Formats: sequence, structure tokens, C-alpha cells
Amino acid sequence: MGLERQKMKNITIALPEIYVENIEKIQNIGLVPSRSEAIRLAIREFLKKEVHTCKLLGYDLQDD
Repeated sequence: MGLERQKMKNITIALPEIYVENIEKIQNIGLVPSRSEAIRLAIREFLKKEVHTCKLLGYDLQDD
């Protein structure tokens, strides 16, 4: 994923209220511009960690 803008797809998720409250707190202090961006950042970090773990374990994550 280079610097080009990625196509976005809307999804609907349910989150525990405490998650939403904390996301809104970090949005209110300016750490993220929106709830969507906070969730995108969290997912991005999760995926980077999981891909790294899979590579360490020898899994091939290439498309077939």
C-alpha cells in the first residue's frame, strides 16, 4: 500500500460501549480525527502484527 488513496468499503460492526467511549475520548483530545480512523489504525496495527507472526511461523500469506 503506497501513498495512493485506497478504495474504502463500509462495514457495520458492534463494539462494547467502553470501546466506543474510549475511542471518543482519544478523538476529543485530538489523537485521531474520527472514530473510523481510530478503528482503521487499530486494525492496521493488528494486521501488521499478525502478518509478522505468521511469517515467523512459516505461513505463506500470498494469494493463490
